[in-house]
Amino acid sequence: MKHWGKRLILAAVAAAALSGTALAQEVMNIRLGARDIGSIDPALTKTGDDETVVLQVFNSLVAPPRGTLDMDIGDLQPQLAESWEISDDNTIWTFHLRPGVKWQKGYGEVSAEDVKFSYERQMDPALGGVHGASFKDIASIEVVDPLTVRFTLKNPNAFFHASALTPGFGRFIVPQKAVEELGEQFGFAPVGSGPFEFAEYRPQDRVILKANEDYFLGRPPMDELHLRYIPDNNAATIAFIAGELDSSGGERTPEWVAQIQQQAPGAQIITMLPGSLQFLHFNMKVPPLDNVKVRQAIAYAVDRNVWEGAFGILHGDLTAIVPESFYGALQTADIPEDLRYDYNPERAKELLAEAGFPDGFAIDAIISERDDYLTNMLMVQDMLRQVGIEVKLQVQDHASYHANIREDKGTIVELSTAIAPTAPAVINEFLSEAAAVGKPSALRNFSHYGELGGNVDALVSQAVGEPDTAKQMELLTEAQLQILRDVPVLPLQTAPLLSVLQGNIDLGYEPISGFGQHEFATARRVTE
Repeated sequence: MKHWGKRLILAAVAAAALSGTALAQEVMNIRLGARDIGSIDPALTKTGDDETVVLQVFNSLVAPPRGTLDMDIGDLQPQLAESWEISDDNTIWTFHLRPGVKWQKGYGEVSAEDVKFSYERQMDPALGGVHGASFKDIASIEVVDPLTVRFTLKNPNAFFHASALTPGFGRFIVPQKAVEELGEQFGFAPVGSGPFEFAEYRPQDRVILKANEDYFLGRPPMDELHLRYIPDNNAATIAFIAGELDSSGGERTPEWVAQIQQQAPGAQIITMLPGSLQFLHFNMKVPPLDNVKVRQAIAYAVDRNVWEGAFGILHGDLTAIVPESFYGALQTADIPEDLRYDYNPERAKELLAEAGFPDGFAIDAIISERDDYLTNMLMVQDMLRQVGIEVKLQVQDHASYHANIREDKGTIVELSTAIAPTAPAVINEFLSEAAAVGKPSALRNFSHYGELGGNVDALVSQAVGEPDTAKQMELLTEAQLQILRDVPVLPLQTAPLLSVLQGNIDLGYEPISGFGQHEFATARRVTE
């Protein structure tokens, strides 16, 4: 019987192969820019490439609408949690899990105990992860019943969902049993509840994921994802143009976009806003940057309209330090004309004279050699020269530049970075007193705002704890208007994150904003 059974199976396989039907595998090839895996344990990821893999394997409790960074609490979408309640004072967040969601590899069903374990594991400094600060507001986590978990916060926080609950940066749920059984190996062969499950890891080559047949939102159309490590941009570009890759990150230069448009005219070029925020910090410990009229003069002297012409589709407007698409952001239409700092070199010269510098001044500044940093600063240098400000640049390698600005060696400090999409996240990271470089609690406040030149910490703290949305927005608006009055920073632009897809790939949603990773749960190959 076994002999004939094997013959029948082989005959079926041969027939299917000849007919080109049932056994044909839909494989999607996706480029990762790293040389190799770091860790695909969600608690230990450090790179966007590792996050790309994790996003396919795991789920979070809730998520913004697909393809967006919309953090409006009313727009949150269910993931592992099917419903939730938030106390009036924003200190108690209770989540009810979907029943029957299965862990991959036979590890049982997702439970409230797994949720509690996932968060407490990352809050433990012994883990050595990098995402623990996202959960600093959590006072306790209680398992109410097998499918209900309750978070109690130390202080009211209306933005807890944005910092701790949505996909990315450690905010995924893992199976306690699998983590404890697999130990360190979990970071190379993870077990999740997502649309794809881990199948194989080939060092310095690829990670292979296969469709999760039991995925609670439906089996993915793609049978396999091959996430391939190709660190060289030229090699990846050639592979994409040749059709060997279905998806790849792109070089954020107009020249690269033009190359793709010419050599792969059917490709989809995707720009995800806001991408990286690019702005200048004015170190107010360094004269004459301590003078608000000097900072205002610089703002009037820089023609930010030039950036759109220089960068084309790789440019996004950034009128204030918080991009308009972020939750709680000040909208450009609501900014008074005198705080927009539209290009006006004559006004810049008037302000310099009022500040005691009728002939301008010279200032030393360091800058990274990385293309986006250096290009931006050279443009600024040329514009400031027109009003009498001479910026003497010292170009450094990227690592040295960041080390030096962390040591407060910058004067006019440029930064290009992504961040969680809420107004409080941006302001607290870059402009709160506690974030000033040199402090034990330092983040990336290179201007020393809060210590010098103004302070909006109280306004932001009130907003974070305010349960009334209208009042919350009023407080955030006033904070952002005050920042524009004080000019501790000068926004330049956002640099959208760039990727390309072959023309026959349909993601199943429109990617509008994000941190550069795509979900492939609904991706399919389409034909004419």
